[in-house]
Amino acid sequence: MMTIKQSKRTFLFIFLLTSLFGVNLRAQQKDFGTWWELKVDKGFKNGINLSGELEQRFDNNSLSYDRTLLTFSGDYDVLEYLNVGAGIRNVFITDRESRLHTRLRFHADATGQYLLSSWDFSLRLRFQYGFEDLYFIGYLTDVSFISRQKLKVAHHFFGTRFGFLTSIENWIHFEDQNKKAITKIRFTLGGEYDLSYRSSLGLRYILENEFNVTNPYQSHILVFNFSYDL
Repeated sequence: MMTIKQSKRTFLFIFLLTSLFGVNLRAQQKDFGTWWELKVDKGFKNGINLSGELEQRFDNNSLSYDRTLLTFSGDYDVLEYLNVGAGIRNVFITDRESRLHTRLRFHADATGQYLLSSWDFSLRLRFQYGFEDLYFIGYLTDVSFISRQKLKVAHHFFGTRFGFLTSIENWIHFEDQNKKAITKIRFTLGGEYDLSYRSSLGLRYILENEFNVTNPYQSHILVFNFSYDL
């Protein structure tokens, strides 16, 4: 029994090290980026929540415009510990020749949540169906299907306006019915400060590793966000 427990601890330790510090891949490039987020939420007494989010990302050591994301989503509290949701995202992204492209994403979520005092544990399963390019209205091409699993732990310090969170998330890309691969793992560590009972400021650090892609990146990212509850 002791051997089995030790094996589990060893596996978990190796898994966390891999997630935190990443794996040095052949031809992997490293970059530092910054993301800026603005989010507005509206909750209703019937358990329905709506949100809109505008996000601006910079890469190439935060010197170049990367992409702009506009997301609208909604979710519903089915049970005390289960939430389901769906959303749509429009992405404006530049390529290496600085040409602007438009991408479209649809997603469906199922989130299990467990509250323990001031600790919040959650596991989100997301299925993402996207179109890689939108040349003009009505014409979509290069369809992609990705599943994402995100484990998150959040904590609010009692009697204060401060809280912190940490999470790990992976991307599984389905190329066809018989082939799938992990293409990205993201580790996040951050904090949040409540300006009021409706608004808050947040700062997060993200370490992101890409796998099984042509030019894999290891990205170090600082995320600044402001959120407001209507």
